[in-house]
Amino acid sequence: MSLSKRIEQVLEPIYKQRMPIILLKGANILISLLPPVFTGRLLNNLTEYDGDRAFFYIGAIAAVLVVYFLLDWAQDYFWYKMEYIGTGIIRSYLFANVMRKSFLYHKDRSVGDLEGKVVHDAGIYAHAKISMMPMLFLNIIHILVILGLLFSLDIPMTLATAAFSVIFYVLYKFINKHIRKAALKEREGYSRVLTTTHETLAGVNTIQLYGEEEYFAHRFEKTVDKYEHFLITLRKWKGLSIAANNKIVGLLPLGAVFVGLFLYRADIVVVGIGTIVPFYLLLPSIADPIKSLTEFNIDFQNAKAVEGRLEELLADDALADNKLAQMDKINSLEFSNICYKYEDGTEVLWDVNFKVVPGDALAVIGPSGAGKTTFLRMLKRQLEPSWGQIEINGKSHHHVDEKSYINRIAVLTQDIFVFDDSITANIKFGKDISDEEVRRIAQICALDHLDLDDRAVKLSGGERQRLGLARALACQYDVLILDEPTTELDAATETKIIENLKAVQRENGCIFIVITHSENVLNNLCNKSLTLSKAK
Repeated sequence: MSLSKRIEQVLEPIYKQRMPIILLKGANILISLLPPVFTGRLLNNLTEYDGDRAFFYIGAIAAVLVVYFLLDWAQDYFWYKMEYIGTGIIRSYLFANVMRKSFLYHKDRSVGDLEGKVVHDAGIYAHAKISMMPMLFLNIIHILVILGLLFSLDIPMTLATAAFSVIFYVLYKFINKHIRKAALKEREGYSRVLTTTHETLAGVNTIQLYGEEEYFAHRFEKTVDKYEHFLITLRKWKGLSIAANNKIVGLLPLGAVFVGLFLYRADIVVVGIGTIVPFYLLLPSIADPIKSLTEFNIDFQNAKAVEGRLEELLADDALADNKLAQMDKINSLEFSNICYKYEDGTEVLWDVNFKVVPGDALAVIGPSGAGKTTFLRMLKRQLEPSWGQIEINGKSHHHVDEKSYINRIAVLTQDIFVFDDSITANIKFGKDISDEEVRRIAQICALDHLDLDDRAVKLSGGERQRLGLARALACQYDVLILDEPTTELDAATETKIIENLKAVQRENGCIFIVITHSENVLNNLCNKSLTLSKAK
């Protein structure tokens, strides 16, 4: 299903709210045109010395202005409220899709680019899906109503206005072509600033250790300077567009009145003050809908441009296959002749064989570059083997429902992701477990000396590693993968953690797969080993 169709589905509740707001906005447009008409009537009555009717029109104008004020506020509030909520829905929907994308997808893309798409591009696309077509309809109606009123006031002056509008249209079209190009450059620059900001702040510790703060600050400054250049160029053309709109539209009523006065002095038509004044007041009100229509194509092209960028964010929704075996518990896990080769032909795993059952603790050892991380990702189905067979409970993993067994495998990675919340929230990691269970797990992981309500971002390296272990133990698992679980720990704490893990395994009969260089872990936790070597 295309992006457009999916977005329309998630926006269905918003679409149901549009019609009352469109009607409110339409009423506001019509009400806004009454004061100039009533002003003309007022002037006619003043020239005819009809005081009673003049007071009536003064009161009518005042009442209309009050109603217009209330309608203008209400339609603006409800319209933008609808658009903001809809934009949030689209951003949340796309973000959820990004979170479901594969490991390889994220591996090949910068975080800043994804941020730009989810936040910036999604905002452009949301505006198009929610507002563009209703605004197109309303602006056309707005222009037609104004033209109808102008024709009713004076046909020659209205025709003169149309002639002057051609000049306005040609100039505006020229300017908008440059705005479109500048806007695309600005979005690219914005995305690059996000990427540079994110990657630099993520590596600030390493940058400081190398003493290269000035280099990266200058690198960021150059990125910002380039973005500022795009912004200034865009602002130049937008400013020219605004100036042209304001000044030319300001000339339109003068041109029309000039034609009317010329015809009046030539005794061709009779034009009274009650016609000229409302005509003069009505003409500027045509500027906004004309400007909106001229910008419509820019917004439409921008939306089409970002649609292609957003399309790739959609997760591939695999259809559920009821024929695949469901695994309630992993009783055995086996690799048979497993090999893995990267796209460039580099081999990192070759002829890997092992089998583990509940109660086993397999140590995976080998030098850097031997494929230990690749091995881990295969266990979690982030990567598929190039050759060989993975078997779950004696069945090929291709014949087993992926979620049913992947969710039974918990992982402690080397790089512990910590978000800005309490230690408790970081251990739960979205799971519905009790605070009492969290405290029990914290004790197993030697975190019981901490206040679990404290912010996790304050933790040291060793404490973060133990938090990662606690997070893994909080899962419902049959297999626990531990990637260098004790590198940040002192000897005493490491020994305590090993003894606690052995007690956990005795209690629930799980399988441990441990990537480690620690002799203590190898000798006192693991009963099997698998040595990986660099491919030749």
